[in-house]
Amino acid sequence: MRHGVKISAMSSPDAQNAKKLLRAQLSSARQTLVRDASAPIGLERHLLQLVKHLGAKTVAAYLPFGTEPNIGQFIIGAAGHSLALIMPVANPDGSLAWVRYTGQSAAGIFGFEEPVGPGVTLHEADLILIPASAVDHQGNRLGKGKGFYDIALSDPAVVAPVAAVVYDSEVLDAIPTEEHDQPVAFVVTPERLIEIG
Repeated sequence: MRHGVKISAMSSPDAQNAKKLLRAQLSSARQTLVRDASAPIGLERHLLQLVKHLGAKTVAAYLPFGTEPNIGQFIIGAAGHSLALIMPVANPDGSLAWVRYTGQSAAGIFGFEEPVGPGVTLHEADLILIPASAVDHQGNRLGKGKGFYDIALSDPAVVAPVAAVVYDSEVLDAIPTEEHDQPVAFVVTPERLIEIG
């Protein structure tokens, strides 16, 4: 349980298979969604609305890659709203290290750009933004299947509210879950901001 959201998990092999199928279905639709030039503007508007709602000063964000929802507008404008950004860097052991975002990046272990900056800890964040393939109305999130964020969010020292960033059509009635899955408190799309519960 996290942020008052109860998880009812499927048996692990069933959930893994259901997640794999759902990811494949959503992946093809994303090829079209990612071309929507208005999405970054809508995401920025709703992310700033959430920041203001929570009074957040330090936000854990991410550098969008591939078809992930593009929060680039929000990242570029963060300094103008007196926001400090911290971002993840993937480690080979499946964990995430966190750095203060300085605008610099370099190729990470998977070959795509990751932020470069002084080391920090995730528990310094007032709000945590994470990409997702989908999320449901109970706050269950479907990630990419590697578990990096679930491991990071399972740390008891991490208490900041978590928001999944997806496209509007990826807010589903229900998604399969496993025991280790960490639910979110908010969902941000280009069209709306949803508070779970």
